[in-house]
Amino acid sequence: MKCVMVLYHYFPWGGLQRDFARIAREAVARGHQVQALVSEWQGEPLQGVTITTVPVRGQSNHARMARFAAGVQQYLAETPHDRVLGFNRLPGLDVYFAADSCFAEHVAGKPGVVRWLPRYATYLKLEHQVVAESGPRLLFLNEHQRDQYRAHYALPESRYQVLPPGVEADRRRPANHAALREQIRTELGVGSGVPLLLFLGSGFKVKGLDRALAAFATLPSQAHLMIVGNDEAAPYLRDLQVATRERIHVLGPRDDVPALMQGADLLLHPAYRESAGMVLLEATVAGLPVLTTDTCGYARYVQEAGSGEVIATPFKQTALNAMLQTMVERVPGEWQANALRYAESPLLYQLAQNVVDAVEAGR
Repeated sequence: MKCVMVLYHYFPWGGLQRDFARIAREAVARGHQVQALVSEWQGEPLQGVTITTVPVRGQSNHARMARFAAGVQQYLAETPHDRVLGFNRLPGLDVYFAADSCFAEHVAGKPGVVRWLPRYATYLKLEHQVVAESGPRLLFLNEHQRDQYRAHYALPESRYQVLPPGVEADRRRPANHAALREQIRTELGVGSGVPLLLFLGSGFKVKGLDRALAAFATLPSQAHLMIVGNDEAAPYLRDLQVATRERIHVLGPRDDVPALMQGADLLLHPAYRESAGMVLLEATVAGLPVLTTDTCGYARYVQEAGSGEVIATPFKQTALNAMLQTMVERVPGEWQANALRYAESPLLYQLAQNVVDAVEAGR
């Protein structure tokens, strides 16, 4: 089977991009031909995957996405293929991996005129094409996301399925975890008993770096924080006191995330919104306690595992500050032991297999 996998932008550090890579590898392992259709590809190619770039222009994100959608349509019309798996809201898909929250839900709380603004109108149109009666099979990442879509669109149960959580097995706590912990702390110059927090994710605004830094600034003076991800941290650090900035390590995108998780004492992830939040499961199976917000789809697994604490909506910065203080004083506490027990479940590692099963079945 020739499968076209469509993703607007591939880079090796994003959660969605890692899902894309795992699913592509699973499809290749099953003997399928995989054609990646992207506007931009950063990083090394994936073995067995052919990459085709659709050039896009435009001064805004929504204009570039609209042109990407048109380019994808043209490519599909001209190129023989058997299945199309999309990772963005686009027309012409057979299966949609619903990484984004429902856009209609996002717009619902805004003034009615907003729907006519170019940005909102573009994304709503693309979403309508996905949920149309002739549209693809939808793969939701969690029940909350499914319920959002069903609140705005008439989707029969035959049109969708909710995927089990999926995490890469290499994120589990390795046998040499103590050596990795020492290695990371030596690299940063952080002592073995010093609290070391990890903020991890690309797209610092949505991931809540401002909230994380506000909470970190309330901790005792010996605590340190790693900021890891494909974004610019400097604007968020400007208003911090010099003594606080000196305990923050901006590491950029890293390929050694499993080692960083072993070096840290706690994952701080106070995101504003996130359909899933794979990093929460990655931290859990690594045995790293988690502090997050209930606006992350995978926060429910943190609660189910007992691997951390979840700040409820409506968000209060004071609640995050207080809980961070409590957790830093107690880590690893019961959170680590609970997380490592939860990591034993084989169901946590099957997302790629379930997606490729759905692609093989078609609509």
